[in-house]
Amino acid sequence: IDEGGRRSRYNILPGEVTKSVEDTFEYAYNLLCESCPSYADDESLELSLMEEHQKIGTFHFNQLIFDLANYPQTFSGLLAQDLLEFMVSTVSSTPKNERGSNPNVPKPTVETINGVLKAWMVTPNYHDAVARRVESVLAKLAGWQSDGTLWGITPDTVSYNTCINCWKQSGIPGAAERATEILALMEDESTNIAPDAISYCSCISAWAECAATNPRAGANAEAILTRMHSRGKENEDAPQPTTRCFNAVLLAYANGKQKGGGKRALELLRFMESLHAEGYDDCQPDKYTFNIVMKALAKSKENGAAEKASQLLRRMEQSYDKGSTLQPDIFSYNIVLDAFSRIGDSESAEKLLQQMYDRSERGSSAKPNAHSYTAVLTAWARNGDDKAVATTRAEELFNNFERKYAAGETDVQADTSCYNALINVWAKSGERKALYRVTQILSTMEELGLQGGDESVAPNSRTYCAVLDCIARSRNFKAYNKALEVIQRMEDFYAEGHESTRPCARAYSIVISTIARSRKRDKAVKAQDMLRRMESEYVKGNVAARPTVYSYNGVLNAAAFTSGDERDQEE
Repeated sequence: IDEGGRRSRYNILPGEVTKSVEDTFEYAYNLLCESCPSYADDESLELSLMEEHQKIGTFHFNQLIFDLANYPQTFSGLLAQDLLEFMVSTVSSTPKNERGSNPNVPKPTVETINGVLKAWMVTPNYHDAVARRVESVLAKLAGWQSDGTLWGITPDTVSYNTCINCWKQSGIPGAAERATEILALMEDESTNIAPDAISYCSCISAWAECAATNPRAGANAEAILTRMHSRGKENEDAPQPTTRCFNAVLLAYANGKQKGGGKRALELLRFMESLHAEGYDDCQPDKYTFNIVMKALAKSKENGAAEKASQLLRRMEQSYDKGSTLQPDIFSYNIVLDAFSRIGDSESAEKLLQQMYDRSERGSSAKPNAHSYTAVLTAWARNGDDKAVATTRAEELFNNFERKYAAGETDVQADTSCYNALINVWAKSGERKALYRVTQILSTMEELGLQGGDESVAPNSRTYCAVLDCIARSRNFKAYNKALEVIQRMEDFYAEGHESTRPCARAYSIVISTIARSRKRDKAVKAQDMLRRMESEYVKGNVAARPTVYSYNGVLNAAAFTSGDERDQEE
């Protein structure tokens, strides 16, 4: 609100400083200097505002607007837009015959517009509002052109690309659809703004960003790539598909849940290779391409997907051994290990782990890390064959990992995820000594991680849930007391400030289920007590402990199967 009580056109600029070009510029410049010491030290503008002969014009305003983008502040977008509004206001208040000849009239240019858009794009804490703010700037520009305030200034490809990119980064529902609409507008010859490779890549990436929630994301991303390829064949000046464009489409399939995504990603890789063979130099598959395709296969759950991913990995190894730059990295190997893990192919997973060690001894940088061991241990947990063999092999693998670290053969130490995976192997084994072993592992993690201060091995809610699940499966007469002991330890450590041990609804529900399965005469009362304890934890602020339908069903089951006389059952 200005001094007269009217709504100001500016977000940040005070009304008193907008009476002159020099005062407006100096205020904005000083605000950025005060808020960002590194900018003040950089002195990128190299201006001497104190010199009387120095005239502040379009160049200086544009430089300052781009500096607001290069040194992001919470006010960058707002101040950049204020400077644009001031420039337009100055132009509109200047006689038309003086606008072009007066050097002290900072007339906006397309660089000004793009600088404001970029400043909005990097402004923190605005999240989903950024894309709409950027579009509003372009809408205002159209209005200024329509009413004759500005002339000869039209958005260019960079302007629209920034807008598409803002929608891609917004993460809001409908962002990819809006990015696609903007791309279609650029493709329309009437707009006279031709899209480039960045336009297509950003739009495709917008679909990759929403692939986890949109089952059609992969197909929509591929449709844009196909359109790009068709336009490129019809017009040699049009942008051609690039490796980045293909990778963005592949990522949409890898991130999504579309049926047949792995197969389609593999087909796209073959199409990409055929285009490169035809002379499309910018379409050569790279390491990232292969990693994404392997990831799409690993997540697809299609028959033979893990083996196909393994074949691609072997292709990378063979290609690199022959002198190419297609060297598999740790992500390449871990993706394939995850693929074997998902189907419980523990033998193939362990064989690949050993292969990683063999290649690392020959100079490969892809040495096994904690994730690699976690994947193999998880494969043993999911192995459907002899569970006794699974626990033995898993223990041998884990002990070998620990031995290598102790001997200095590797600098990678077993972390929480590794311990959790080992617990899961035992929890799903059904062996009699599983209960003893998982509680022993939990005690080790508590001793090292919570009491010893090594956060990398500190147990988390998943750890406790896995242990409680093992207790519930055990059917051991000690299960009832063990479950109560574990949940109490979880609560105690959380009360001491160990956030990772926050009791959750699943942990409480497993305990209630364990109570319901016990032969305790008063198990219905005990189950209800645990439910109230859970509700109390939720009321105190632990949102993770909010009771679920499984919690209440567990109490009802305990009541339904309570033994004793009619009075006991009634209670």
